[in-house]
Amino acid sequence: MMEDDAVVKRVVNTMVQQSRQVEKKKASPQNFGKLVPALIERGIESIDLSMFDDPTREQLLNEVGEECLRKGKVTEAVKAFMFVSNKKKLAEIGHNYENILMFSNAVDMYVLAEDHESLQRLGDKCVADSKWADAIKAFKALGNRAKLTKVGVECMKREKWDSALEIFSFLDDKDKLVELGDLCFKHPFFNYAAKAYTQAGDQDRLSKLGDECIRQGLVTTALEVYETAGNQVMAEFIKANFVKKR
Repeated sequence: MMEDDAVVKRVVNTMVQQSRQVEKKKASPQNFGKLVPALIERGIESIDLSMFDDPTREQLLNEVGEECLRKGKVTEAVKAFMFVSNKKKLAEIGHNYENILMFSNAVDMYVLAEDHESLQRLGDKCVADSKWADAIKAFKALGNRAKLTKVGVECMKREKWDSALEIFSFLDDKDKLVELGDLCFKHPFFNYAAKAYTQAGDQDRLSKLGDECIRQGLVTTALEVYETAGNQVMAEFIKANFVKKR
């Protein structure tokens, strides 16, 4: 390990001396080949490159990123491109992920690249393909409330309760949360109704949900709902008449 460190140090020192003897944009690219494998092996976070001027450091890290891509080390490539804010390459990686249908990874890359156009396009594509989780992720990254609301409504129609709850909670849309809670109450999916009413802060509806749970013998659920609603009278009633007996 010490020998490896010594080799890296010698190469770095040599490159520093050379970069000082030429113009900033004429760093010797043939010498990068000696350092690139070491950077990949040791990890770019573990080596101090502050002694290089900006153009040299940028060129070096871009070459590290390209070599990582050739070796299939995508995570390491992303780190290298992030260090030099190479948004074009990050967007290209996003497109590659998109082409192999890894949409969530593509969204991550587009976010790093600040590629809003690709995020919008991919979000719409995911909606068309019913890839709700990925569509939500893309539109949340964009902060596109209109698109998120549209997706949330569609999720309610398709009984995708988790996705709808995620969206309307993110938007803090209390009206839609109540609407979602009412739908879940009717079906019935009491657990989702409770979550929606809780997010909406609708204590009256929570208490009514607790009443229905009692009627259906769902004592534990009713207790949780009453406590969430702040209905201490009914919560104590259940504890005194049901919980202790059980």
